[in-house]
Amino acid sequence: MDIIITDIVKIIKSESNVIAREKALMCYFLNLFREVMAAALEEVDVSLIEETKKQGYQIEKKNKRSIVTAFGEISYVRRRYTSSTKKAIYPLDSLMGYDKYKRYSVLAVKNILQVSTVATYRNTALAVNALSCFNISHGQVGNLIKQAGKRIKSQQESEDRYDGVTEKRKVPVLYLEGDGVIIKGTNKRRIEFHRYQVCEDIINLSKTRRQRVNAKEFVSLNRLDALQEIKEYLTNTYDLTNTIVISNADGGAGYAKKDFDEIIGQCKRHEHFLDVFHLNQKIKDRLKFMPEIQGKLISALEFKYDRELTDVILDTAESKLIDELDTPENHENLDRLRNYIYRRWNDIKPFRMRSLPVIKAIGCCESNHRKYTYRVKGQGKYWSEDGAEGILRVLTCIKNNDLEYWLSSEFEASKFTELKEEQYKGAVRASLKKIHEVHEGIQHGSMENYVAGNGYLSNFSRALNHINL
Repeated sequence: MDIIITDIVKIIKSESNVIAREKALMCYFLNLFREVMAAALEEVDVSLIEETKKQGYQIEKKNKRSIVTAFGEISYVRRRYTSSTKKAIYPLDSLMGYDKYKRYSVLAVKNILQVSTVATYRNTALAVNALSCFNISHGQVGNLIKQAGKRIKSQQESEDRYDGVTEKRKVPVLYLEGDGVIIKGTNKRRIEFHRYQVCEDIINLSKTRRQRVNAKEFVSLNRLDALQEIKEYLTNTYDLTNTIVISNADGGAGYAKKDFDEIIGQCKRHEHFLDVFHLNQKIKDRLKFMPEIQGKLISALEFKYDRELTDVILDTAESKLIDELDTPENHENLDRLRNYIYRRWNDIKPFRMRSLPVIKAIGCCESNHRKYTYRVKGQGKYWSEDGAEGILRVLTCIKNNDLEYWLSSEFEASKFTELKEEQYKGAVRASLKKIHEVHEGIQHGSMENYVAGNGYLSNFSRALNHINL
């Protein structure tokens, strides 16, 4: 310990430039940590020998490996085991969660992915290189997103992902919405991604802010994949026998009432709505040549829901197609609007006229697109299918607060008691104290407080005792 402090003091005194001094200190601490971590991993590897041999394996050789973690790149040596009837294994790699042929640890990947959801690949690489203990290129960021997207998708579509569900939820009402969004693809192609979202209720946080209750989102470039995922989720999570399901969509291909019937299955009652935002947008687009009629038609549909009044307004608009307004395009727009309204007349019926014993909590799908569109649209962005699928899957996981879960197929909550920051600091301080002197010149450290029996802190303590001070 004294030698470490002496080295730190030398570095501080040898550098006059504050930036150069801090860089030198950072390099020193990183090198020290690498040595300590390599020693700790070696000790863990030794502790696994007996247990691994009991499983019928024999040590073949030792191999060196480097892995980039959230706290920097480390190199260590671990044992490779072979068996006549089983595949060769590296028990230490399995214990630490270091995947074969992967350069980055799961936590490092998670941190990179979180930054990439709010920044471009280049800006993500810049942020990681500036603020972390390792370097990465923008190309590597893109590859990590694609790999993570494939891994998350395969796990979210696996047949056994709901095996642990033992009891289904029973709720009085469930709100379901869906929509598609077009983004730019490579080679001047257009890519559409599909989103479905479900929630149990919406609570008011303030006059302008609302929050969905037990919300879940599903996204994919393939509509049938997204549809199947939400269908499996509802089937395995909810008992809809006594549930009123309220769905909302723009009525486009794949988002009609029959499509939501397929998702929901058996329920107490299903009420489907044509999204008001898209309805008003369609009216304004088709009647752009006659703006004075737009408001009247919206009022007749959204507030009065009067079929006769709607016919009168549409007939009035048709009678005004004279002189410069009498064009084939205007006639076609009016006919298409009339057909659009009549085909979806039942879905247009306002919420207050359906005698529903619940509050209105639909219509937020379009606003919830922003988390995705802010990242994947604009600023000249264009995507390959793998890149788009990857970033969209990561964004969805962050929205659902389960990114950490899906990045690890064997994810389990920590078995150790969670320690607060101050408790961690206390444990580290205790490990660096001079507890007793064996003889002059030799100091021994120990972990005194809040140390899990076989945890990484105790391994760190043992590694410190083996450093030649």
